[in-house]
Amino acid sequence: MLTKNKLVEEFKEIGIREGMVLVVHTSLRNIGYIEGGPEVVIESLLEILGDEGTLVMPSMTSGEELFDPKTTPTDDMGIVAETFWRMPGVLRSNHPNSSFAAYGKHAHEIVAEHPIDQPEGIKSPIGKVFQLDGRILLLGVSHDANTTIHLAESLNEVPYRKYSTMLISNEGKVEEIEVLLINHCCQNFKKIESLLKEKGYLTVQKIGNGICQFMKASDVVEVASEELKKNPYYFLCEDYCEECTVAREYVNH
Repeated sequence: MLTKNKLVEEFKEIGIREGMVLVVHTSLRNIGYIEGGPEVVIESLLEILGDEGTLVMPSMTSGEELFDPKTTPTDDMGIVAETFWRMPGVLRSNHPNSSFAAYGKHAHEIVAEHPIDQPEGIKSPIGKVFQLDGRILLLGVSHDANTTIHLAESLNEVPYRKYSTMLISNEGKVEEIEVLLINHCCQNFKKIESLLKEKGYLTVQKIGNGICQFMKASDVVEVASEELKKNPYYFLCEDYCEECTVAREYVNH
């Protein structure tokens, strides 16, 4: 069982410091039982980050209903992220299905703008984290959850795209729109782990039952960009899964 004191100790050991801008992707199921539950995970992180720090988490939704940042639940983001966006003082970006939530010094700046057609572009919340020299904590999850790699794809203007259906409100009427996005299954994002390790950019530590990874957003973008410049399809599946096949087919149009 992990207590708050133990979590604070573990988070500091992996590299989290006061004043950081930190984006966290989590799976509490993989970490194991924590005394106090997801709230204690959040409280532990905020305690370390302090008044000058900012905590950021994905709050993405299914897109099956009209998005309301105050009420729409997350979809497959984990209980910590679901708990976080509902907490007092947490701000949430207004993207139909790819929103992020933030709390702290830079929260408003991070969530204020979220382009509908560039949900992980330089002007998006994850792009703002990068510009603010932010860090990334993968808490019990792997790099297939590391949204910052999508930022690298956007910055390198990869040729693949996939249509995503979103609901928006237009003069009080709900409309369904198709938006062309950089998107695929993301399983090959895991390839970046060994590359980050080779450069000494990755801190790996077991917390509870889960393997956790800590890194700088700029290092992720640097390493991903090096590969994308050599092969723009580096992060697409070689076995042509359905999502990656759809993304590749756009190039042929």
